[in-house]
Amino acid sequence: MSGGTSHQGGVREDMRESPDKKKLRRTHDKKDYTRQLEDMVDARTRELRDIRELLVRREKLVVLGKLAGGAGHELRRPLSVINNAVFFLKDVLKDADDKVKEYLSLIADEVQDAERIVSDLLDFSRAQPTEKQKADLSGIVDLVLDKIPPPAGIRVIPLFPEDLPCVEIDPGQISQVLINLIHNAYDAMPEGGHLTISGLSDKEHVRVQVADTGCGIARDNMKKVFEPLFTTKKRGTGLGLAISKNLVEANGGKIEIQSEEGKGSVFTIIFPAVG
Repeated sequence: MSGGTSHQGGVREDMRESPDKKKLRRTHDKKDYTRQLEDMVDARTRELRDIRELLVRREKLVVLGKLAGGAGHELRRPLSVINNAVFFLKDVLKDADDKVKEYLSLIADEVQDAERIVSDLLDFSRAQPTEKQKADLSGIVDLVLDKIPPPAGIRVIPLFPEDLPCVEIDPGQISQVLINLIHNAYDAMPEGGHLTISGLSDKEHVRVQVADTGCGIARDNMKKVFEPLFTTKKRGTGLGLAISKNLVEANGGKIEIQSEEGKGSVFTIIFPAVG
């Protein structure tokens, strides 16, 4: 009996709490509650900021869609005239000094960049129907590399097995995707580097990986790379990757990215294999 009484008294003593302890506990509870409120406010602020940015981008896209078609066609005419003029001048000024040749080449390069921007605007502003056919991705890569040879200091390494299965795609649209990815890889390696384009397959899928040794993509930007109008380049529309994603998905595939800042990026396009 005495032992039981002692135990009950011990329990009652443990349950009693001094005023100082109660005050301290209430202080801690208030601090915890304040921290929770601050975390909730921060999370809500970030959410509202993301929503606002999304609405602004959508508004821009509406305006862009209305202007892009007409403006793109109007811009192509003078660009074509300039391009023809540069071709003519290069032909008749074969004996010109190096400075003249340098400026003619500079004009030609700038016109090519402008034409790419116009093409992006037109592609983004209109729906493109797919005309799928059985195709060999390695052959498409070869044709694309013939069109856009690498700048000085960049080595391109194609790695495609001979038995890579075919896929059912629109060759023209997927060529455009590869052109965008390869151009981006070149731009990411201004000091030179390696671009490896690999073909991989399993029983169900065919993958093409475009891997560069360039500047890579910051972690905060990874989730934005396929968003229209997002770009980290000083010059560019921010439409190339958004268009590429749309085209890949329209052809029944998907596109993925892996990147580490300072170590390069790997873009992978994946399609169902058809044998």
